[in-house]
Amino acid sequence: MRNIALLVGCALLLAVAAAAEPPTPVAEAFAKGQEHLGHRTDGDLRAATQDFELAINADATFAPAWAGLAEARALLFDYRGAREAALRGLALDEHLAAAHAVLGFVRLHGDWDWAGAETELRRALELDPQRATPHLWYAIVLEVTGRSAEAVQQARKAVELQPKEAPMRAGLGYRLYWARRYDEAGTELTAALALDPKLETAQYFIGRARVQQGRFPEARAAFARARALSPKDFNLKSAEAYLDILSGHRQQAEATLAEIERLAIRNLPFASQAAGLHAALGHKDGALEWLERAQFHHEGALLWVQVDPRFDSLREEPRFKDLLRRMGLGAAPRSGG
Repeated sequence: MRNIALLVGCALLLAVAAAAEPPTPVAEAFAKGQEHLGHRTDGDLRAATQDFELAINADATFAPAWAGLAEARALLFDYRGAREAALRGLALDEHLAAAHAVLGFVRLHGDWDWAGAETELRRALELDPQRATPHLWYAIVLEVTGRSAEAVQQARKAVELQPKEAPMRAGLGYRLYWARRYDEAGTELTAALALDPKLETAQYFIGRARVQQGRFPEARAAFARARALSPKDFNLKSAEAYLDILSGHRQQAEATLAEIERLAIRNLPFASQAAGLHAALGHKDGALEWLERAQFHHEGALLWVQVDPRFDSLREEPRFKDLLRRMGLGAAPRSGG
Protein backbone atom coordinates (compact mmCIF):
# COMPACT_ATOMS: atom_id res chain seq x y z
CA MET A 1 0.00 0.00 0.00
CA ARG A 2 2.86 2.31 0.87
CA ASN A 3 4.44 1.74 -2.55
CA ILE A 4 1.15 2.48 -4.26
CA ALA A 5 0.76 5.69 -2.28
CA LEU A 6 4.30 6.71 -3.24
CA LEU A 7 3.59 6.01 -6.89
CA VAL A 8 0.38 8.03 -6.79
CA GLY A 9 2.19 10.86 -5.02
CA CYS A 10 4.96 10.88 -7.63
CA ALA A 11 2.40 10.91 -10.44
CA LEU A 12 0.65 13.88 -8.91
CA LEU A 13 3.93 15.74 -8.48
CA LEU A 14 4.84 15.09 -12.10
CA ALA A 15 1.42 16.30 -13.25
CA VAL A 16 1.75 19.48 -11.20
CA ALA A 17 5.26 20.04 -12.54
CA ALA A 18 4.07 19.57 -16.13
CA ALA A 19 1.21 22.00 -15.60
CA ALA A 20 3.61 24.55 -14.15
CA GLU A 21 5.91 24.40 -17.19
CA PRO A 22 5.70 27.48 -19.41
CA PRO A 23 3.99 27.01 -22.79
CA THR A 24 6.23 26.10 -25.72
CA PRO A 25 7.09 28.86 -28.23
CA VAL A 26 4.77 27.20 -30.74
CA ALA A 27 1.81 27.04 -28.34
CA GLU A 28 2.38 30.57 -27.07
CA ALA A 29 2.65 32.12 -30.53
CA PHE A 30 -0.35 30.14 -31.79
CA ALA A 31 -2.50 31.22 -28.82
CA LYS A 32 -1.61 34.86 -29.40
CA GLY A 33 -2.41 34.49 -33.08
CA GLN A 34 -5.83 33.05 -32.33
CA GLU A 35 -6.56 35.90 -29.93
CA HIS A 36 -5.60 38.54 -32.50
CA LEU A 37 -7.54 36.70 -35.19
CA GLY A 38 -10.71 36.93 -33.13
CA HIS A 39 -10.67 40.75 -33.13
CA ARG A 40 -10.69 41.09 -36.93
CA THR A 41 -9.25 44.64 -37.17
CA ASP A 42 -6.47 45.22 -39.71
CA GLY A 43 -3.95 45.75 -36.92
CA ASP A 44 -4.99 42.56 -35.16
CA LEU A 45 -4.93 40.56 -38.37
CA ARG A 46 -1.40 41.73 -39.16
CA ALA A 47 -0.35 40.85 -35.61
CA ALA A 48 -1.99 37.43 -36.04
CA THR A 49 0.00 36.89 -39.22
CA GLN A 50 3.23 37.56 -37.35
CA ASP A 51 2.19 35.29 -34.47
CA PHE A 52 1.37 32.37 -36.74
CA GLU A 53 4.61 32.86 -38.67
CA LEU A 54 6.51 32.67 -35.37
CA ALA A 55 4.73 29.41 -34.54
CA ILE A 56 5.58 28.01 -37.98
CA ASN A 57 9.21 29.05 -37.67
CA ALA A 58 9.35 27.15 -34.39
CA ASP A 59 7.61 24.07 -35.85
CA ALA A 60 6.74 23.98 -39.55
CA THR A 61 4.85 20.70 -39.05
CA PHE A 62 2.23 22.29 -36.76
CA ALA A 63 -0.72 22.28 -39.17
CA PRO A 64 -3.11 24.54 -37.16
CA ALA A 65 -0.59 27.40 -37.39
CA TRP A 66 -0.70 27.16 -41.19
CA ALA A 67 -4.52 27.29 -41.05
CA GLY A 68 -4.41 30.33 -38.76
CA LEU A 69 -1.95 32.06 -41.08
CA ALA A 70 -4.20 31.25 -44.03
CA GLU A 71 -7.24 32.77 -42.32
CA ALA A 72 -5.39 35.95 -41.32
CA ARG A 73 -4.08 36.39 -44.86
CA ALA A 74 -7.52 35.77 -46.36
CA LEU A 75 -9.11 38.44 -44.19
CA LEU A 76 -6.36 40.83 -45.29
CA PHE A 77 -7.32 40.09 -48.95
CA ASP A 78 -4.02 38.27 -49.61
CA TYR A 79 -5.78 35.46 -51.42
CA ARG A 80 -2.65 33.98 -53.01
CA GLY A 81 -0.86 33.84 -49.67
CA ALA A 82 -3.97 32.45 -47.97
CA ARG A 83 -4.30 29.67 -50.54
CA GLU A 84 -0.64 28.75 -50.17
CA ALA A 85 -0.83 28.57 -46.36
CA ALA A 86 -4.10 26.59 -46.43
CA LEU A 87 -2.63 24.02 -48.82
CA ARG A 88 0.48 23.70 -46.65
CA GLY A 89 -1.75 23.00 -43.67
CA LEU A 90 -3.84 20.44 -45.56
CA ALA A 91 -0.70 18.67 -46.76
CA LEU A 92 0.04 18.06 -43.08
CA ASP A 93 -3.55 17.30 -42.04
CA GLU A 94 -6.24 16.76 -44.68
CA HIS A 95 -8.90 16.92 -41.96
CA LEU A 96 -8.04 20.52 -40.98
CA ALA A 97 -11.45 22.19 -41.08
CA ALA A 98 -10.10 25.73 -40.81
CA ALA A 99 -7.87 25.26 -43.86
CA HIS A 100 -10.77 23.91 -45.95
CA ALA A 101 -12.80 26.95 -44.87
CA VAL A 102 -10.06 29.32 -46.02
CA LEU A 103 -9.85 27.58 -49.40
CA GLY A 104 -13.61 28.08 -49.70
CA PHE A 105 -13.26 31.76 -48.81
CA VAL A 106 -10.49 32.21 -51.39
CA ARG A 107 -12.41 30.41 -54.11
CA LEU A 108 -15.40 32.62 -53.33
CA HIS A 109 -13.72 36.02 -53.17
CA GLY A 110 -10.55 35.45 -55.15
CA ASP A 111 -11.76 33.12 -57.92
CA TRP A 112 -15.54 33.65 -58.10
CA ASP A 113 -15.69 29.85 -58.14
CA TRP A 114 -19.08 29.38 -56.51
CA ALA A 115 -19.19 25.58 -56.73
CA GLY A 116 -15.61 25.18 -55.52
CA ALA A 117 -16.23 27.53 -52.62
CA GLU A 118 -19.35 25.65 -51.61
CA THR A 119 -17.55 22.30 -51.75
CA GLU A 120 -14.72 23.46 -49.49
CA LEU A 121 -16.99 25.18 -46.99
CA ARG A 122 -19.33 22.22 -46.77
CA ARG A 123 -16.28 20.03 -46.15
CA ALA A 124 -15.14 22.38 -43.38
CA LEU A 125 -18.56 22.15 -41.73
CA GLU A 126 -18.60 18.36 -42.00
CA LEU A 127 -15.26 18.22 -40.22
CA ASP A 128 -16.12 20.80 -37.55
CA PRO A 129 -19.79 21.89 -37.42
CA GLN A 130 -19.16 23.78 -34.18
CA ARG A 131 -16.84 26.31 -35.84
CA ALA A 132 -18.73 29.57 -36.41
CA THR A 133 -16.71 31.24 -39.17
CA PRO A 134 -17.31 28.60 -41.89
CA HIS A 135 -21.07 28.91 -41.29
CA LEU A 136 -20.79 32.65 -41.94
CA TRP A 137 -18.63 32.21 -45.03
CA TYR A 138 -20.93 29.53 -46.39
CA ALA A 139 -23.80 31.98 -45.89
CA ILE A 140 -22.07 34.40 -48.28
CA VAL A 141 -21.84 31.69 -50.96
CA LEU A 142 -25.53 31.01 -50.52
CA GLU A 143 -26.63 34.64 -50.71
CA VAL A 144 -24.57 35.64 -53.74
CA THR A 145 -25.96 32.65 -55.63
CA GLY A 146 -29.53 33.64 -54.80
CA ARG A 147 -30.34 31.45 -51.76
CA SER A 148 -31.01 34.17 -49.22
CA ALA A 149 -33.21 32.16 -46.82
CA GLU A 150 -30.54 29.46 -46.47
CA ALA A 151 -27.88 32.15 -46.07
CA VAL A 152 -29.71 33.67 -43.13
CA GLN A 153 -30.07 30.23 -41.52
CA GLN A 154 -26.32 29.63 -41.77
CA ALA A 155 -25.54 33.06 -40.33
CA ARG A 156 -27.92 32.44 -37.42
CA LYS A 157 -26.02 29.22 -36.71
CA ALA A 158 -22.79 31.23 -36.49
CA VAL A 159 -24.42 33.55 -33.95
CA GLU A 160 -25.73 30.59 -31.93
CA LEU A 161 -22.17 29.25 -31.72
CA GLN A 162 -20.61 32.60 -30.79
CA PRO A 163 -23.42 34.86 -29.49
CA LYS A 164 -21.08 37.38 -27.86
CA GLU A 165 -18.87 37.90 -30.91
CA ALA A 166 -19.68 41.17 -32.68
CA PRO A 167 -18.41 40.02 -36.14
CA MET A 168 -20.81 37.06 -36.06
CA ARG A 169 -23.77 39.23 -35.09
CA ALA A 170 -22.85 41.80 -37.73
CA GLY A 171 -22.46 39.00 -40.27
CA LEU A 172 -26.05 37.97 -39.64
CA GLY A 173 -27.09 41.60 -40.07
CA TYR A 174 -25.37 41.79 -43.45
CA ARG A 175 -27.05 38.57 -44.60
CA LEU A 176 -30.43 40.01 -43.59
CA TYR A 177 -29.65 43.20 -45.50
CA TRP A 178 -28.92 41.28 -48.70
CA ALA A 179 -32.07 39.23 -48.10
CA ARG A 180 -33.89 42.60 -48.02
CA ARG A 181 -35.19 42.03 -44.51
CA TYR A 182 -34.23 45.54 -43.52
CA ASP A 183 -35.83 45.89 -40.09
CA GLU A 184 -34.31 42.59 -38.95
CA ALA A 185 -30.96 43.69 -40.37
CA GLY A 186 -31.13 46.89 -38.35
CA THR A 187 -31.89 44.95 -35.17
CA GLU A 188 -28.94 42.59 -35.59
CA LEU A 189 -26.52 45.32 -36.61
CA THR A 190 -27.53 47.40 -33.60
CA ALA A 191 -26.91 44.35 -31.40
CA ALA A 192 -23.47 43.97 -32.98
CA LEU A 193 -22.69 47.61 -32.22
CA ALA A 194 -23.66 47.06 -28.60
CA LEU A 195 -20.92 44.41 -28.49
CA ASP A 196 -18.42 46.54 -30.43
CA PRO A 197 -19.31 50.23 -30.93
CA LYS A 198 -16.40 50.65 -33.37
CA LEU A 199 -17.93 48.50 -36.13
CA GLU A 200 -18.08 51.13 -38.87
CA THR A 201 -19.39 48.63 -41.45
CA ALA A 202 -22.40 47.89 -39.23
CA GLN A 203 -23.30 51.59 -39.18
CA TYR A 204 -22.79 51.72 -42.95
CA PHE A 205 -25.24 48.86 -43.55
CA ILE A 206 -27.78 50.32 -41.15
CA GLY A 207 -27.63 53.41 -43.34
CA ARG A 208 -28.03 51.38 -46.52
CA ALA A 209 -31.01 49.53 -45.04
CA ARG A 210 -32.72 52.80 -44.12
CA VAL A 211 -32.09 54.16 -47.61
CA GLN A 212 -33.88 51.18 -49.12
CA GLN A 213 -36.78 51.77 -46.73
CA GLY A 214 -36.98 55.45 -47.67
CA ARG A 215 -36.09 56.47 -44.11
CA PHE A 216 -33.62 59.08 -45.28
CA PRO A 217 -32.92 61.07 -42.07
CA GLU A 218 -32.12 57.84 -40.23
CA ALA A 219 -29.87 56.76 -43.10
CA ARG A 220 -27.99 60.05 -43.05
CA ALA A 221 -27.50 59.79 -39.28
CA ALA A 222 -26.12 56.24 -39.62
CA PHE A 223 -23.70 57.32 -42.34
CA ALA A 224 -22.55 60.21 -40.14
CA ARG A 225 -21.84 57.77 -37.30
CA ALA A 226 -19.92 55.56 -39.71
CA ARG A 227 -17.90 58.55 -40.94
CA ALA A 228 -16.96 59.46 -37.36
CA LEU A 229 -15.50 55.95 -37.01
CA SER A 230 -13.80 55.87 -40.42
CA PRO A 231 -13.47 59.36 -41.91
CA LYS A 232 -11.42 58.19 -44.92
CA ASP A 233 -13.77 55.42 -46.10
CA PHE A 234 -14.65 56.48 -49.62
CA ASN A 235 -17.50 53.96 -49.81
CA LEU A 236 -19.38 56.26 -47.46
CA LYS A 237 -19.19 59.10 -49.98
CA SER A 238 -20.78 56.82 -52.55
CA ALA A 239 -23.50 55.72 -50.11
CA GLU A 240 -24.27 59.31 -49.18
CA ALA A 241 -24.40 60.29 -52.86
CA TYR A 242 -26.86 57.47 -53.53
CA LEU A 243 -28.96 58.79 -50.65
CA ASP A 244 -28.73 62.30 -52.11
CA ILE A 245 -30.08 61.08 -55.46
CA LEU A 246 -33.05 59.28 -53.92
CA SER A 247 -33.82 62.22 -51.65
CA GLY A 248 -33.74 64.77 -54.49
CA HIS A 249 -30.25 66.27 -54.18
CA ARG A 250 -28.97 65.18 -57.60
CA GLN A 251 -26.54 68.01 -58.26
CA GLN A 252 -24.52 67.29 -55.13
CA ALA A 253 -24.51 63.58 -55.95
CA GLU A 254 -23.30 64.17 -59.51
CA ALA A 255 -20.23 66.01 -58.18
CA THR A 256 -19.42 63.00 -55.98
CA LEU A 257 -20.01 60.66 -58.92
CA ALA A 258 -17.41 62.53 -60.99
CA GLU A 259 -14.91 62.12 -58.16
CA ILE A 260 -15.66 58.40 -57.86
CA GLU A 261 -15.27 57.93 -61.62
CA ARG A 262 -11.83 59.55 -61.52
CA LEU A 263 -10.76 57.03 -58.88
CA ALA A 264 -12.23 54.10 -60.81
CA ILE A 265 -10.42 55.15 -64.00
CA ARG A 266 -7.18 54.82 -62.01
CA ASN A 267 -8.22 51.16 -61.42
CA LEU A 268 -9.16 51.74 -57.81
CA PRO A 269 -12.09 49.49 -56.72
CA PHE A 270 -14.90 51.97 -57.21
CA ALA A 271 -16.37 51.01 -60.60
CA SER A 272 -19.32 49.21 -58.99
CA GLN A 273 -19.97 52.29 -56.82
CA ALA A 274 -20.06 54.47 -59.95
CA ALA A 275 -22.45 51.94 -61.51
CA GLY A 276 -24.81 52.17 -58.54
CA LEU A 277 -24.97 55.96 -58.79
CA HIS A 278 -25.56 55.88 -62.54
CA ALA A 279 -28.37 53.36 -62.01
CA ALA A 280 -29.97 55.64 -59.40
CA LEU A 281 -29.73 58.56 -61.83
CA GLY A 282 -31.47 56.49 -64.53
CA HIS A 283 -28.34 56.17 -66.70
CA LYS A 284 -28.67 52.50 -67.61
CA ASP A 285 -25.94 52.45 -70.26
CA GLY A 286 -23.52 54.22 -67.95
CA ALA A 287 -24.32 51.85 -65.11
CA LEU A 288 -23.77 48.81 -67.33
CA GLU A 289 -20.46 50.15 -68.63
CA TRP A 290 -19.15 50.62 -65.11
CA LEU A 291 -20.40 47.19 -64.05
CA GLU A 292 -18.57 45.63 -66.99
CA ARG A 293 -15.42 47.48 -65.96
CA ALA A 294 -15.85 46.20 -62.40
CA GLN A 295 -16.20 42.66 -63.71
CA PHE A 296 -13.11 42.99 -65.93
CA HIS A 297 -11.05 44.12 -62.93
CA HIS A 298 -12.58 41.44 -60.64
CA GLU A 299 -13.79 44.08 -58.18
CA GLY A 300 -14.65 42.59 -54.82
CA ALA A 301 -17.96 44.39 -54.28
CA LEU A 302 -19.32 42.89 -57.51
CA LEU A 303 -19.69 39.61 -55.65
CA TRP A 304 -23.18 40.77 -54.59
CA VAL A 305 -24.29 42.09 -58.00
CA GLN A 306 -27.05 39.49 -58.32
CA VAL A 307 -28.73 40.56 -55.06
CA ASP A 308 -27.79 44.26 -54.83
CA PRO A 309 -30.98 46.38 -54.75
CA ARG A 310 -29.16 49.27 -56.43
CA PHE A 311 -29.22 47.33 -59.70
CA ASP A 312 -32.87 46.31 -59.76
CA SER A 313 -33.57 48.65 -62.68
CA LEU A 314 -31.02 46.74 -64.77
CA ARG A 315 -32.28 43.20 -64.17
CA GLU A 316 -34.01 42.80 -67.55
CA GLU A 317 -31.22 44.39 -69.58
CA PRO A 318 -29.47 41.89 -71.91
CA ARG A 319 -26.05 43.29 -70.95
CA PHE A 320 -26.80 42.75 -67.27
CA LYS A 321 -27.91 39.18 -67.88
CA ASP A 322 -24.77 38.60 -69.92
CA LEU A 323 -22.66 39.98 -67.07
CA LEU A 324 -24.22 37.46 -64.68
CA ARG A 325 -23.64 34.67 -67.18
CA ARG A 326 -19.95 35.56 -67.50
CA MET A 327 -19.65 35.52 -63.71
CA GLY A 328 -21.28 32.08 -63.57
CA LEU A 329 -24.39 33.37 -61.83
CA GLY A 330 -27.95 32.43 -62.73
CA ALA A 331 -30.94 34.63 -63.31
CA ALA A 332 -31.19 37.37 -60.73
CA PRO A 333 -33.64 36.63 -57.90
CA ARG A 334 -36.60 38.86 -57.29
CA SER A 335 -36.60 41.13 -54.27
CA GLY A 336 -38.00 39.74 -51.05
CA GLY A 337 -39.50 41.33 -47.96
